[in-house]
Amino acid sequence: MSAPRYMAYVSCLKGARIEAFAFATGNGPLAHVQTVELSGKGLPLAPSPDGRHLYASVIGERDAAEEDRIDAFEIDRMTGTLVPLSSTVIVARMAHIRVDRTGGFLLGASFPSSLIAVYPIGDRGHVAAEPSFVMPTPSKAHQILTDPSNRFAFVPNLGADLVMQLVFDDKTGTFRENAPPALQFQPGAGCRHVAYHPNRRYVYLLNELDGSLIVLRLDPATGTLSEIARDTILQPDLDGSPWGAQIHVSPDGRHLFASERRGATLAVWDIAGASGQVSNRRIVETGANPRCFDISPDGRHLVLGAMGEDRIDVYDITGEVPEKIADYPTGPEPGWVEIVRL
Repeated sequence: MSAPRYMAYVSCLKGARIEAFAFATGNGPLAHVQTVELSGKGLPLAPSPDGRHLYASVIGERDAAEEDRIDAFEIDRMTGTLVPLSSTVIVARMAHIRVDRTGGFLLGASFPSSLIAVYPIGDRGHVAAEPSFVMPTPSKAHQILTDPSNRFAFVPNLGADLVMQLVFDDKTGTFRENAPPALQFQPGAGCRHVAYHPNRRYVYLLNELDGSLIVLRLDPATGTLSEIARDTILQPDLDGSPWGAQIHVSPDGRHLFASERRGATLAVWDIAGASGQVSNRRIVETGANPRCFDISPDGRHLVLGAMGEDRIDVYDITGEVPEKIADYPTGPEPGWVEIVRL
């Protein structure tokens, strides 16, 4: 196999490991190239902006001496394999981690501890032992994501039904509240994840508990959001309460994708780039518990973790409706997928 252009890294919660898959030519969409053990149960992953490092949030056992950590890896640029660098004890279990756009700071949102934290990253990719910043959040912070300018950030809080609006200082690795400090949504919404449109003018919010999708306008000058439309990620005949999971915009900005775990579905919309509006929703059945997925940088493939079936599914998304073209076994409970360009 020639050197891969992209890698799909899959973090397995019960498997306590990362499975590395290369996008291959002539051998199906993916080829498994490595299994890497983690220092504990793994879930969210985050690459550095230059694609040279990968970070894994590791969940320590609550009834044992193990602590929550960030495991750091160097990515071999020729093979995509991971080389362990370090393992750093952190202040809380993180539901989401992301590296800011300078590559200098690792940002984390803690669902069980209701806080966000920032850790400096050294020149060689190591995560510092002490955070540069810790801030309590209203209730159950589920994600933290800087905007394309790296000046602002948004933190959906699942328990408080709001999205925090923050101003980020990428020189010191600290945040302060924006004005207003949050955007409030309907009771029981369960704000979970946001995704940016590549034109930097729109943000899409997925609410976990009521399955709503909110279209938001982003003011690039103030870093604040305003609602302009809404829809639902749910299939009409869902049996049980909604359980939204992940949301992504395609690299070309033409389509929006969101997964729902209860009904095991993937919703797809067309996006009107000028207005940010979504339309023509399609619902595709997936494997059980589609907690996380990612889209390849060329916009051709979507890799989805079927957490309830211990596998990943690969979809061709170049047509009107995503078409499943392959699946691959993983370790137990593949809960996070991250695709990285080499």
